Amino acid sequence: MQEISAKIVKRKIISANIYISQNLSKKFELSMECRAKMKTSKNEEDKTVLLNIELNIGSKDEELRMELVSDIVFELNQLPDDYNEIAEQKLVPMAREMLLNSLDDMLVVMGYSKMELAQKM
Repeated sequence: MQEISAKIVKRKIISANIYISQNLSKKFELSMECRAKMKTSKNEEDKTVLLNIELNIGSKDEELRMELVSDIVFELNQLPDDYNEIAEQKLVPMAREMLLNSLDDMLVVMGYSKMELAQKM
C-alpha cells in the first residue's frame, strides 16, 4: 500500500491573540501546547479532512502569550485505515508548521522580529 500524502487546500485563522509585554527580557523560555480535533466527511468517498487546531505559546512569567486557533482542510490522496494515526504523523505537524509561519508573519506586521518557531520544532 502506498504512503498516504496530504496537502492543505483551505485554511482559516479563526482567532489570534498575541500579548508581548514591554518588559519582556531578551532571553526567555517558551512552552507550547497544541490541541487538535478532526472531522471527516459524512460522504465515505470524500478524501478531505477538517482539522481544528489550537496553539498556545507562552513564557513562564506570562510576559509573552500567544493563542492561535485555525480550521484547516486537508485533501488526502487516499482514505486512511486509521485517521488518528495520519493526524498525529502528518496533519497536526503540517498544521502546526503553517500556523507558526503565519505567527511569524503577524509578528513582523506588528513590528517584531520573526521567532522562527516552525524551524526550531
